[in-house]
Amino acid sequence: MYKNIYIVADVEGVAGLVFYEYWDKEMSLLNHELLRRNRVLLTEEVNAAARGAFAAGAEKVVVHDHHGAGYTIIPELMDERLELIHGRGEQHLFLGTSHPDLDQGFDALLLIGMHAKAGTAEGCTPHSYIQVETAAGQTYALSEATMSMAIAGDCGIPCAFIAGDRATVEDALSLCPGMHSLATKKNYASQLTRTISPILSRKLIESGVEAALRQDGLQPFKITGPCKVRIGDRNPQVLWPEKPETCASFSEALIATLRNVPWYKPVSEIDDGWRFPDRRQVTPPTQWNIPPTGEKQP
Repeated sequence: MYKNIYIVADVEGVAGLVFYEYWDKEMSLLNHELLRRNRVLLTEEVNAAARGAFAAGAEKVVVHDHHGAGYTIIPELMDERLELIHGRGEQHLFLGTSHPDLDQGFDALLLIGMHAKAGTAEGCTPHSYIQVETAAGQTYALSEATMSMAIAGDCGIPCAFIAGDRATVEDALSLCPGMHSLATKKNYASQLTRTISPILSRKLIESGVEAALRQDGLQPFKITGPCKVRIGDRNPQVLWPEKPETCASFSEALIATLRNVPWYKPVSEIDDGWRFPDRRQVTPPTQWNIPPTGEKQP
């Protein structure tokens, strides 16, 4: 039985969401409403996953808020049995992991609100592209969802359930066919979607997670090292760094790469936490998606 459950939560893949927010220089009433509404949608899907886990016999459920600034789940609306990891993603790196405490005795991983990787024509707001090359010659093109599966795999932890847009669910199932899953929507384009009702989504997540955690024989998705990792933001043809470090495991290679991309900030340069990252700041420039030479990378 799976007693200790770790949830990774993103927002773009929840039912009822077609795009996350407007990046205006000023926070409009519409933008505020979108932010609040989408945060509620995610929080309630996480609650549904927690209910399903506890119904299956879980004793501890921890959720990692893995969207943006890590401040999307609304704590006061959480199921009271949940524990929440949230806050600045950059600060995870000094811990040497993308998912704090995942290696501390958890039995199964759940993925909620997952979106497709960059370059997916029929994915909801697709972004992030993690390219892996192993010393044995295997290659993988990972989304944030399958990245989390691989991190868990390094800890010997299987992924039991995934909910998100249809493209990312199908992508994850191609690597781990035994998972339970829920496609919350199908996309015609990055910001045009056909979604199921959020109310139905929560019911299906709860029942799907319970069923997933009652089954035996779940196997982790494991990338066998040594390997190296390159990452793209919104353009899968532009990957960083140019010369990635080869490491013994996927998780180590991922952290080495995350410390060597244009958007990385050392811990010493990160805000001390007293000021919330200001969404009214000018949108960051797009140089992360432009090849250094101005030409398409091979």
